[in-house]
Amino acid sequence: MKRPTARSLARQFLGWAFVIALLGLWEVFGRRDTSGLFPPFSDVLVEIWDLVRSDALTTDILPSVVRALVGFVAGAAAAIVLGVALGWWRALEPWTTATLEFLRAVPVPALVPLAVVLYGSTDVMKVGIIALGAFWPVLLNTADGVRRVEPGYIESARVYTSGSHLAVLRRVVLPAAAPQIMTGLRIGLAVSLILMVVSEMFGASSGLGYLILQSQRLYALTSMYAGVVILALIGLLLTGLFSAIEKRAMIWFDGMKGRTS
Repeated sequence: MKRPTARSLARQFLGWAFVIALLGLWEVFGRRDTSGLFPPFSDVLVEIWDLVRSDALTTDILPSVVRALVGFVAGAAAAIVLGVALGWWRALEPWTTATLEFLRAVPVPALVPLAVVLYGSTDVMKVGIIALGAFWPVLLNTADGVRRVEPGYIESARVYTSGSHLAVLRRVVLPAAAPQIMTGLRIGLAVSLILMVVSEMFGASSGLGYLILQSQRLYALTSMYAGVVILALIGLLLTGLFSAIEKRAMIWFDGMKGRTS
């Protein structure tokens, strides 16, 4: 594993310094605001601490994170299986391209009200919406990654695996397509967090999205901003965890990319 360079450390320092400066400006302008529309960041931090210590942690925050992760894993798993099949058996492409292009053009958030009407605001509905949102970026990246594998690699692998499709997929195709699959997973994780909030804003009675929307309706702006910051922290935590897993799983790919930072 490569050690951080001076340039990468400087970028990280500047990035965090920029974030801290923005939070400082938030605090200053929040203290000067007299309309009540822009609470200072310190008040938001106190509200976050109160939410974490209250029942909101177990009724709103943690269930939302679990639904996002379950939906992401379910949608990504289905997308990888179907994406590998579509990329490997290219004869399916003329029969599936039009249908997939039509379905992926439908915005998933637009389906939430319809899903609430048909299935109610249940956990199954929310997980299904999240899974559908995570499904498309993973599917498209997986199928494209499998199609882009160098044909010479596949033909060489068939010689040493007696032509076994499963062996070629496992030893050559999936490792070669792994960088693009990881890209799809990263996008799918971000989409899952967004849809987690969206799915909890329609007919729900709990969840982080419900907490943010209800606070806005009640003009409890400090709670609303606290919910937004909690969402940002969850996204930061999950992204960092995914990056650590990706770096560990793709350590062989770092040298091939010729990274300089």
